[in-house]
Amino acid sequence: MDLPIQHYKENGAEEQLQQSLAMRTEWEPCLAHHPPLQSFGCDAELAERGGGPPPPPPPSKRRFRSPTSRNKPNDSAMCATMDDRHGKMRETLMERQVQKAGGLLGVTSRGLLILGLLLVFILILLVIIVVLAALWPRTKAQEAPKVCDTPACLRAAAQVIGSMENHTSPCTNFWNYACHSWLVSNPLPPWASKWSIREELAHRAHEEMRKLIETMPHPTRVDSLSWKLKYFYESCTALEHIVVPEQKLIRVIDQMGGWGVLRSFSVYSWNFRMVLRRLHAEYGVNAFFRVDVVAHPNFPDKSIVRISPDGLGLPDRNYYYREPDHATINTYKVFLKDAVQLLGATSLEATKFAEEVFHFEKRIAELTPNTEDIINPVKSIQILNVADLQRQSFSIPWLEILRAIYPTTVFDDSTELLITSPDYLKDISSVVSSSDRSTLNNYLMWRLAHNYLPYLSREFWEVLDIHKRDTLGAKESVDRWEMCIVTTQKYFRLAMGSIYSKNNVALKDSRNGVAIIYESLKNGLASSLSGSSLYSPSLRSRALEKLATLSVQVGYPEQVLASSYLDDFYTAMSVQVNDFLGNILYGVHFLRKVEERILLNPLPEHKWLAYLSKDTITYIPESNRIIIPEHLLLPPFYSVNFPQPILLGSLGVQLAVAMVASVSQHGVLYDGQGVLIDRESTIGNDSLSLTANQRKCLVDALHQKKIDDEDFLKRTVFETLVQLAGVRQALKVVTNPSMEQRRTEYKALEFLTHPQLFFVAYAQSMCSHTTAKHRDMERSTTFRLGDEEMLRATMLQMPEFTEAFMCNSSSLLHHGKVCGRII
Repeated sequence: MDLPIQHYKENGAEEQLQQSLAMRTEWEPCLAHHPPLQSFGCDAELAERGGGPPPPPPPSKRRFRSPTSRNKPNDSAMCATMDDRHGKMRETLMERQVQKAGGLLGVTSRGLLILGLLLVFILILLVIIVVLAALWPRTKAQEAPKVCDTPACLRAAAQVIGSMENHTSPCTNFWNYACHSWLVSNPLPPWASKWSIREELAHRAHEEMRKLIETMPHPTRVDSLSWKLKYFYESCTALEHIVVPEQKLIRVIDQMGGWGVLRSFSVYSWNFRMVLRRLHAEYGVNAFFRVDVVAHPNFPDKSIVRISPDGLGLPDRNYYYREPDHATINTYKVFLKDAVQLLGATSLEATKFAEEVFHFEKRIAELTPNTEDIINPVKSIQILNVADLQRQSFSIPWLEILRAIYPTTVFDDSTELLITSPDYLKDISSVVSSSDRSTLNNYLMWRLAHNYLPYLSREFWEVLDIHKRDTLGAKESVDRWEMCIVTTQKYFRLAMGSIYSKNNVALKDSRNGVAIIYESLKNGLASSLSGSSLYSPSLRSRALEKLATLSVQVGYPEQVLASSYLDDFYTAMSVQVNDFLGNILYGVHFLRKVEERILLNPLPEHKWLAYLSKDTITYIPESNRIIIPEHLLLPPFYSVNFPQPILLGSLGVQLAVAMVASVSQHGVLYDGQGVLIDRESTIGNDSLSLTANQRKCLVDALHQKKIDDEDFLKRTVFETLVQLAGVRQALKVVTNPSMEQRRTEYKALEFLTHPQLFFVAYAQSMCSHTTAKHRDMERSTTFRLGDEEMLRATMLQMPEFTEAFMCNSSSLLHHGKVCGRII
């Protein structure tokens, strides 16, 4: 320790004192005898702590200093050196503390630093989330989903689950996934060649009508509608009272000059013109052509007589082009032979007759236009007057036939007719003029007998039924009561619709439910059309105009079901007790009277009334209206309280398909009033070119997936495009954020999302059994893929299906190239 200055002075050691002060000045520039620490920038921390000056260096270090070191360095440098030393001491202390903490956590000091930064980041993020959650507006979507466990929802769930097969992957075989259990529990009835929900509903409607007619009290007024309806039906079912009606048919044949195969024909006295006229006018037989009344294509408030190709015994012209030994052709020839033998022909004559009639019908088939050409109204429809038609097909007595069919209507050479295929009629005239009378007689009398076989004795309609079963693949005959209901419905359509409708107490609620679905689909389609880049501006404007005036008719309207309307409608219908064939002839006469009434005084409902007894939802372009038969509005197809995804997948898809048909290809050729465009209009070409690329692309895509052969895919491609568009429009409503029930869960169906439930309901509305022969007939007469093939085709073209069921790219139903969009 250094001695005080006073000690040096007292002992006279002045020189020693000076050396000591010099040494202190060198090592302690910041001691108290110097200016304050702050003025030299020294360590303020030591001053704040009240500590004394730092101790001098050890004497050993001072002893080795060079004399030149007494030249004192700059004070600020010395202070900086001291600050650095103290900073290093603090850093060293902190590092030791960090290393100690890291050792406790098992990480390095650098890892500890990163961990700290992460904790700070997480804390900041948590604060942001809390703030956003507090400020986020509360909506209904955040509310807990409602659970529907009403009886209707539970029935719907039981129906859906009861038809499914959960062990099948939907991405591999959606038909089996959705329909397997239904197919097992609903086998094909032995009397049916096809069975689906639609066939089931039609069968149930027939059973209901049977019950209503059979339990109807016996009317006392002979001229009342209820009396006519009840006794017409009973004349069909009372087989014990049907006494050899074939004798009446033979008398009719004799009155028209006899029949060659029955050896009652005189080639010299037989009058072809008279026979052809009477067959059409009195017996409703379509020989060579069909005559009926339809809406005028150019005037929405008028009707016109239409003449179209007809007169074949097999379902379609394509049947006649099959191999000579094809089963269908052999079956038809056997039917021809058996039928005329029952009427009295010998076996040899019957066999010869069968060959002759088949080959004559084949000549007619060769002239018959393809159905694809007939369904295009712009190409097929022509307006000709009677004089022009007579010049083109001179062998047919047109004026005589028309005046006989509609006797109170004035026909002359200037009367306009709607001709669907003028070339066909011209060729038929040539066939008539070049055929001998015996051949013409056999053909015309066969057309008459064929029409009335179902109304003769049991053995006759059994022969006909065997032929139908062989053609379509059914195992047993249809029950007589159902055949009688179908026949009665043909002549008493409105009357039977009336009693069925009055017995349906839920019709009003059903209509309201359908109206809600219809409006949502209509709004969605309008939105899609407005944003569609496929439609040209003129075509889009026309489509939107049509959609704005489109309407829907659910069941029969009230005014049609009124007693006064029905009594007036059936005034001309006559019925006899226990005379079934006679009642059929009265019915033919009555239907011709109805046609003539429509021709002379058309009403708006005449354009669509007949479609209310069909088994499908139909779009009628002449009235721009969608028709929904009342008997379809029943479970399992429809119930007003079913979950919305189910309703949209079944009824909704069919409604949407009809809507799309109204604004695409052929539908858009008619305006909102039902008037067909002019042939010179560009709308026709625009509507065809609208889907040209999509048709080609879709055929290639579906053929690659082996949905069907290329020719049939080309034939059905437009129907497939419309189906795809309908499914997309219905799904659009299901996934719409504004959908009222989008947050609803359905008891026992929680394992299905709303899109999944929609697709399952769509598939289950198509579940069906079909015999191979029935499908063969459908392929010849329709333009639609089979139910299973249509389901596969739609799923393969819908990314929405892939997304809904999360199908991976290797699954069989993962969507490929999407080319089926027409809207």
